Amino acid sequence: MTPFLRRIAQTFYSEYGNDLYRHTFVFPNKRAGVFFRKYLSEIAAKPLFSPRMITVQELFETLSEYRLADRTELLGLLYAQFRRLSKSEESFDDFLYWGDMLLNDFSDVDKQMVDAGQLFRNVTNLKSMEDDKSYLTEEQVGAIREFWQNFGEHAGNETKMEFLQIWEILFDLYVQFGRSLAEKGYAYEGMLFREVAQRAENGDELPLPGGKIIFVGLNAFTKSEIVLAEHLKNRGIADFYWDYASPLVRDEKNRASLWVKENLTRFPSGYELLPDEEPSQKPRMELISVPSAVGQTKVVNRLLVELMRQNNISAPDMGLNTAIVLPDENLLIPTLYSIPSEINKINVTMGYPLQLSSVAGLVDTVAKLQRNVRDADKGGLFYHRFVISILGHPLVKIVAQEESERLIHYIKKHNRVMLTREELSENAFLQLIFTPITVWEQVPDYLRNILSGIYRELLVASQKESLGEKGGNVYTLEKEFIVQYYKSINRLQDTLSGVENVSGDTFFRLLKGIVSGVSVSFTGEPLSGLQVMGVLETRALDFDNLIILSMNEGVFPLRKTTNSFIPYTLRKGFGLPTYEYQDSVYAYHFYRLISRAKRIFMLYDARAQETQTGEVSRYFYQLKYLYSRYFDISEEVIGNDVASVEALPVSIAKEGAVLAKLNRFLAGGDRYLSASSVKDYINCPLQFYFSAVENLREEDEVQEIIQSDVVGTIFHYLMESLYSRYRGGVVTPDTLRELIEAEGYQTDLLETAFAKFYFKSPSQKQKLEGHHYLISEIIRDFVKQTLETDKQFAPFRYIESEHNFSVQYKASDTLSVNFKGKIDRIDKVGDVYRIVDYKSGGGNTDFSDFAELFDASKKERPYQILQVLIYSLFYRQENPCKRLLPAIYYLRKIFDAGNSPEVTFQKREIEDISGFLDQFTPYFDALLAEIFNPETPFSQTPYEHNCTYCDFRQICNR
Repeated sequence: MTPFLRRIAQTFYSEYGNDLYRHTFVFPNKRAGVFFRKYLSEIAAKPLFSPRMITVQELFETLSEYRLADRTELLGLLYAQFRRLSKSEESFDDFLYWGDMLLNDFSDVDKQMVDAGQLFRNVTNLKSMEDDKSYLTEEQVGAIREFWQNFGEHAGNETKMEFLQIWEILFDLYVQFGRSLAEKGYAYEGMLFREVAQRAENGDELPLPGGKIIFVGLNAFTKSEIVLAEHLKNRGIADFYWDYASPLVRDEKNRASLWVKENLTRFPSGYELLPDEEPSQKPRMELISVPSAVGQTKVVNRLLVELMRQNNISAPDMGLNTAIVLPDENLLIPTLYSIPSEINKINVTMGYPLQLSSVAGLVDTVAKLQRNVRDADKGGLFYHRFVISILGHPLVKIVAQEESERLIHYIKKHNRVMLTREELSENAFLQLIFTPITVWEQVPDYLRNILSGIYRELLVASQKESLGEKGGNVYTLEKEFIVQYYKSINRLQDTLSGVENVSGDTFFRLLKGIVSGVSVSFTGEPLSGLQVMGVLETRALDFDNLIILSMNEGVFPLRKTTNSFIPYTLRKGFGLPTYEYQDSVYAYHFYRLISRAKRIFMLYDARAQETQTGEVSRYFYQLKYLYSRYFDISEEVIGNDVASVEALPVSIAKEGAVLAKLNRFLAGGDRYLSASSVKDYINCPLQFYFSAVENLREEDEVQEIIQSDVVGTIFHYLMESLYSRYRGGVVTPDTLRELIEAEGYQTDLLETAFAKFYFKSPSQKQKLEGHHYLISEIIRDFVKQTLETDKQFAPFRYIESEHNFSVQYKASDTLSVNFKGKIDRIDKVGDVYRIVDYKSGGGNTDFSDFAELFDASKKERPYQILQVLIYSLFYRQENPCKRLLPAIYYLRKIFDAGNSPEVTFQKREIEDISGFLDQFTPYFDALLAEIFNPETPFSQTPYEHNCTYCDFRQICNR
């Protein structure tokens, strides 16, 4: 079929020939003008002067006496008028959200030329509507009455009262805001449209271009556009051409047809276009379901290859008859990477959004950093999460990679939750970033200096690239992003220069808003190559091959709630745009787009997650069930293989390097097992291999909340410190009472312990506050209650705490294993030495069978008893003549009445562990024999309950 714009070009060239340049063509977008010029040159087949080609907005700007003001500048002026009228002290930060909403509302009111005085009618004047029927339609009267009657049903509602207070000044705000703009020669878009329309309605002279003004491919006119169009039509200088050829667009049951009859009747065409070609066969339409957003772009590659193979893209270096349409702009970069290399000319009409660039990501993180600075006036404390994010950002690493890595290591090693500026001043660039901002006026220079520092390093990287060193074209794009961001900062600074009550956070928020509307254009020949475009860029254009991504309900058509201060009832009653309006606009774009295509591929993300339903767009269902006679429709589902496949067992053979590492734990080797590693082996031999043999550990992370292991470490430190002065001496009940009452000494120990084990800065002891104070008091209570528990054994002789041992244990005649560890505490009650182990959690102190200590199948295996028995075994090996008694202090049970820490066997007290070791050691020796048996691999446990808290569970896919 012949493209719509080509038929327009044929008609007007045949009528005007070389004189066509005298006329002006108005298109829905600039891209349509580019294609029109291409078709015109092909038809003329000779050089000729081009007619003027503009958009509707450019036409109004040409005819208006005003200049469009910057959005941020408009918000500043609106805020000033609001404060003056409302006498409010509301900050600019708080005003921003609904101020932006008011700007949109005022623009809608003006574009539709609504009587603002009637719309913003005070609720107290409902009765006067009966006298205003000459100004209001019955529908408007009904809408006003219905809204205010329903609104008034819940009098006294605070939110409604706030709404009323603002509503009462809206008309005055609208008027005064408009006047203040007019005095400066500025206008917002709706105000500019209304001004031109009113002048046309009044018959005022407009600076019209010469010749005719031809409107091409438009659809949804606002009231102001209708007024201007009628004025031009009545003067005989306007002509109109509508792309309503498709029976789908003309179908009255289709939302796309909302304006068809009105436009054709009100604005008929001056010339009859040349007839369109009838298709020889039905267009092929294929819906492809893909369970991934980015996965859709991989299917694009396959589709393009097929089109080239079938010669539907006859010249791979051209592809001008093919368009990839992206309702979701986030898929632009993945799509570009998925285009086959044979297609070497690509024209991206939508540009890459600056807000998706790495520069924008860095500035957003910097904004969060500044928003969370503490004590900014004292030099500043910076939150570690944002500090690490900035230090790890690729652009920052380009400038200060070594310093950034060194600082990240320092933060994790010393568990620095909040960092001072001095700690972060590794070089001038990082010192610049980590400078607290106190007023918004500092932000522009602050950001410009950061971006300038990065830009200079990118220049250096680009020069290295030109000399053949490692680099990439990515530097060029990053530099362009920085330039555009730099311009946005300058623009915002100029706009805010006269606005009051602005904070640094407001500046960052406004900057983000400005950046969201900026795109960095890709270079390329607009009339050569595959076309990649957004939905709005497709207006008035036709393609043989269409690949439309993100055909999901809520994406295309876009599900976007209109944020408005004007309630829906009033918007509908006064003819302001509502969601039905938006639905009709998108429906027209879609059905017009597919009307001349020969092959249409629609891809959608079939995943259902969070707010995404995975549902295909309503447009496909309409095509399938209402318009299937017009298309050859097929559906394809591309799925991931989600069959439940049992994870393959992981097993490590004890041979080669593995066996050599394992043998280092034997007598004569340089490595040692521990009671904890024995516990790990029982849980899972593979866990033992990773943790003990390979010595793998989780990466250090900053602990914002004090974890249980740190609580246990601090508790151990306090107990050791409190008892240290009595080493080798007798502890009496009076001694314990003095320790319990030594609050000041405990506090000093707590502060020392926190500095050493949590803040990891032993020399920087500090007063504990907030969360740290609460945790310290909990630990203090544990310590006091432990001392209270010790009273039942007093007087006793305190031997030592944190007793280190290093032994060779002979499990058999051929197997001697190195062991070392630390016994939390040893004391002597009567003639029995107690081997004491502190546990921060809970557990049992009684067991009934030695075999259960080694049974990995038991969920509640008393591994704590196994550990203290191992300690007792090795202490007896060092001290064979001493009577030993194992004891476990569980902090979670320390407050239980009647709690006893001493380990019992089958509910009976153990007077001396020596009598039980003959039963214990055979199990222990057998376990060690298995660990060092070369024929027994390190295999994952069959009992998955042991995997719950394992650090290596992801390796096993459990």
